[in-house]
This record gives sequence, C-alpha cells and structure tokens, in this order.
Amino acid sequence: MNYPELLLLSVALAVDASVCSIIYGNRLRESSFRLRTGLTLACSFGLFQFLMPVTGHHLSLAVYELISSFAPYLACALLCAVALSMVYEALHPSEEHPHRRLGLMTVLALAIATSLDALAVGFSLGLIGSGIMFEATVIGVVCFALSLGCFYLGVLASTLWHIEKALNLAGAAVLAGIGIEILLSR
Repeated sequence: MNYPELLLLSVALAVDASVCSIIYGNRLRESSFRLRTGLTLACSFGLFQFLMPVTGHHLSLAVYELISSFAPYLACALLCAVALSMVYEALHPSEEHPHRRLGLMTVLALAIATSLDALAVGFSLGLIGSGIMFEATVIGVVCFALSLGCFYLGVLASTLWHIEKALNLAGAAVLAGIGIEILLSR
C-alpha cells in the first residue's frame, strides 16, 4: 500500500469518528472541561483505530470467519443505539445538557462502533501479506487529528449558531446509515 492510498484509507476510516466529534464538540460550547473531553474523544477514537487493524491483522482466518458472521450486526447495533440516543437527546434536551460530562460507556461504545471497520481493514491487510504497525499507526494518528479538529469545529459552530438539534439528527442519520451500509455490504 502506497502513502496516498494509506492516507485516503485513514481519512475514510476516521469519518464516522469525526462526525461524532463534531456533535460532542457542539454540545460542550460553554464547558470548562472542553479540552479534556476533546482529548478523551480523540485519544479514544485514535487508539481504537490503531488497535483494531492490529487485532484484525493478528487473528487467524478461522477466527475471522467466526467473527465475520456477526460483526456487521454488532457494528450496526452499536451505531444504531448511539444514533437512537442522539435522536432522543435532540428531541428531549435537558437543562444541564451542554455541561454534562461524556460517560465512559458512551466513549467506549462510540470508539468501538466507529472502529469496527478498521478491524476488517486489519484482516484485509493480513490476507494480502501487508505489514500492520506502520499502517495502524498512520490510521490512529489521522483519526486522532481529525477527531480533535472536528471536536473544535463543533465547538466553533456552536458559538456561531445553535445547531445542536440539527447536528444530533444529522449525526444520528450518518451513524445509522453507516450501520445499515455495513449490513447491506456483507
């Protein structure tokens, strides 16, 4: 895999994490813990985008066949669960909502759901005999950088316009769409 292909792959894998980052950046427009939340999201997304290809690369073909039968359903279920939560929050905002901390379970669910496609990439790279550590590092770093940048893009957008409801609904549609696309592409 050449460098331009690897960069394009990395950006493609980071798109859903970036959308989540924009949405959560928008939610924390007046928050005193904005930097910590942005770094937590970006580090979580980047770490899982690094770990999943490495994990996929090292699993045997037999394990792949076992996982491949339910991985699309798991990815779809996680993405749709987060999407439904975002729709609920868009339609039923709470008063403390902009200042609420992002919970560990939500961060983990988002990180796992947005990196399952990277697991498949790791399998693919393993099947073609490609190395993994350099590729996974690039994927993780690109995801981290895009997620952090998009988090602050969401913060900036929230100071200019109050678009949280629209972002939640758009983000929910994107996440559900990605989940459905995963199911349909199997």
